[in-house]
Amino acid sequence: MLADALALLAAAWPRSAAEIRETVAEVALLEGNAIDGYTDFAVHGAIFLNRVRLTPGDDGLPAAVRCAEAVLHEATHTRCNAAAVAQPFLLPERASGEGGARTGTGGPLLVATPLRADPRPLSGLFQQTVVLARIVCLYERLDQSGEAVARRRERVTASARQAVHTLAEHEHSLTPRGGSVLASCAVVAEGGR
Repeated sequence: MLADALALLAAAWPRSAAEIRETVAEVALLEGNAIDGYTDFAVHGAIFLNRVRLTPGDDGLPAAVRCAEAVLHEATHTRCNAAAVAQPFLLPERASGEGGARTGTGGPLLVATPLRADPRPLSGLFQQTVVLARIVCLYERLDQSGEAVARRRERVTASARQAVHTLAEHEHSLTPRGGSVLASCAVVAEGGR
């Protein structure tokens, strides 16, 4: 199924497929109910996917599409991690910030994000915004692929809009490069690619 997903990406969005070939060196499969997938900077270049993403969804989403989305999602995190080392997207966090919940220990600003039930650091929201925008781009390229794909595209687009809106509330925490990436994500979330 992974080969089918990569072939789908190569056909639908060749540039993205080429980026994935550049950034992902290994795919590790997980089992269990706790997590769909993740990346870890300590093993840069590896992405971890739950085996369930290799099967059709209960909502009718084909297995190759689900897997392609998962690979793109995790590969985008890998790409963001590497890019942020070279030129950060976020300014260093100040001790007293505005507009979000702080942990009780004076830790980082935590904000609501579309992909997680628990509040996440601003860096997590930034990455979710980029991930969602890129997934929207994938689904726009799969637009003629049936009703399940169209429904998934609508849900991902709504999540991307939510992420852009929340991140825009914290634009003062972005570097100029981060602001530019946010602007690009906003265009995608509003349907302009």
